Formats: sequence, C-alpha cells, structure tokens
Amino acid sequence: MALSRRGWNNVIIYSVLAMLLLFYFAPKHLMTLRQQHLQSFKLVPDGYVLVQLQFDRTDLQQAGPVWRFQPVVDDRINPAELADLWQQTELKPWPQQIELSPQPIRKVAVLLAGDTNVSQWALYQNGRDFYLKKQGFVDIFQVTTSQADQLIPASLSHTTEKQRP
Repeated sequence: MALSRRGWNNVIIYSVLAMLLLFYFAPKHLMTLRQQHLQSFKLVPDGYVLVQLQFDRTDLQQAGPVWRFQPVVDDRINPAELADLWQQTELKPWPQQIELSPQPIRKVAVLLAGDTNVSQWALYQNGRDFYLKKQGFVDIFQVTTSQADQLIPASLSHTTEKQRP
C-alpha cells in the first residue's frame, strides 16, 4: 500500500499531534497519580481483614469475634483496641528521602485474610523522629512517638530502642 505525498503529510501531522498530546497530558496524569498515592496509605488495605499481628514476644490473634495475645506479656494493652488501630490507621508517605538505620528498633508481621503473603513492618528511629516502613516498599511513613508506641508497643517487642534525648 503506497501513500501519496498528501497521505504522508497527514500521517506526519497526526503523529506530531499525538506526540504533543502525549507530552502534554502524560506528565499531568502522572503527577495526579503521584499526589493521590501521597495522600494516604492504610496499614490494612480496604477489602482485607486483619487476622494476626506477630510481635517479637507475642502474637495478637483473632479467635472468633475476640482478640487475644498468645502468650500474654502485657496486661495494660487492650488486644481489640490494638487490632482496631491497625485496621483503621492511615498514614501519608514521607515525601523526602531519608537515611534509615540498617536495624529497626521494632518489627511486626501482619497476616491478612485472603492474602498468602505476610507483610513485614519495621519501626525506625532517626533522632527524635519515628518512621514505619513496609518490607518491599520504597515509601516510608513518619509517625509520632505516640503512634509508634501504640502500633508497635515496646513491651511486645525485643526492643533495641536508642535512648531518647
């Protein structure tokens, strides 16, 4: 199939228009997607149900409608409140690159119903700031001191926490 000179001109014109549209709309679309991604991240995604949290010293398990620690290591922590906190917490990714220590101060494994993978979360301390990071993810999430203590209580973990200034 041979194109005439006029046909080739039309091909070139439409190709240039397509490229202009691509270069104009693609960056805006990518920026919108990135902003949506930065808005919030649920620790337990919608559509999933938390089944178990595995801390260093104990496991938080769901037994029917009741949450319990197995074994019990700290009577002051309400198992149902801790499970609810993990299911409801939304965090925003930290927009800046930060150097995290190679060793987290606390860790927890999260098991979700319908998901065969175990999500590993680690808590890092950098000065007075705390950061949560999910294994395999690039994003890190800054958390307050109280969020860090509530989400991964020190009494449930073998802590390597630095002295707080």
